[in-house]
Amino acid sequence: MNTKRTCHFCKSEERKPRPVGNYIVELKQINVNGIKKLACQSCHRKTTTMLTKEQEVIMKTSTKTRIQNFVLKMTGLFMMLVFTSITAVAQSAPGLPMFPDDPAAAPIDGGLSLLAAAGGTYAIKKLRDRKNQNKTD
Repeated sequence: MNTKRTCHFCKSEERKPRPVGNYIVELKQINVNGIKKLACQSCHRKTTTMLTKEQEVIMKTSTKTRIQNFVLKMTGLFMMLVFTSITAVAQSAPGLPMFPDDPAAAPIDGGLSLLAAAGGTYAIKKLRDRKNQNKTD
């Protein structure tokens, strides 16, 4: 049983001259939408170029879609911020806040005194360490 292998696209027979171009046909497999098909040199090149262009269109579309999704997310975030700030302003008390006549002084003596003492102790330790290091050298 001798079956003739032909190009799926132009129907040229393998190992015979192609009608257009007059060259000996050599068939190659090509994957088109998951289906393996045989194609001559010319059809193989055209189909590969066409598939590559389709993939580029898909890539551009996916990039465009990603940009659109990003813009939609940022718009949604902006709208949430705007509505949250409007709600926060709407819930504030009317007029300026009232301050007491005599504001209380800030207590500086507690924690700040401890930090100053610790810093002084650390500085004295560093000076002694440096003095002892100079004596040993």
